[in-house]
Amino acid sequence: MIPRRTARQTSLSSLQPAEQSMTGPLEDAVAIEPNARVVEFIAKPEKTDELRGLLCRAVTPLLRDRTGFIRSIVLTTHGQQRSVVMITLWSTEEHAMRDPWEETPLLRKLLSPLIDVWSRARTYKVDLTAETEAHSQAISLPFADRFPDGSQQVSCGYR
Repeated sequence: MIPRRTARQTSLSSLQPAEQSMTGPLEDAVAIEPNARVVEFIAKPEKTDELRGLLCRAVTPLLRDRTGFIRSIVLTTHGQQRSVVMITLWSTEEHAMRDPWEETPLLRKLLSPLIDVWSRARTYKVDLTAETEAHSQAISLPFADRFPDGSQQVSCGYR
């Protein structure tokens, strides 16, 4: 059994955007048998970009200290702009299943003003394919966006 780690207490005001990639390279996950936790949200109207940014710059830093966390990916459905999915990759099935990060009080408080519906959470076994040249070039691109208020969003993607 994997020991549970004590959650550290973090105030919402102390969360800062990451200056660099916050997790190990995805290639490191190939050596293990990763699993994914997929959490789906429906953002409140006009809050999708803010939700995506918060998932990247606040939730991902909180998860990186958890045992087994590899990295996160945030997706928005093209046809349904309010539908947001966060995929977190974990080193084992137990890590992916035992710690429902989306249910912690801090994250509920942080995300609730931006979410209409906490749709569902599921876990999956992940099979990673070999990296291609196009993939190598794509992940080396800098990812940064600006919110309408001018603040910068640091992506969950590679830097």
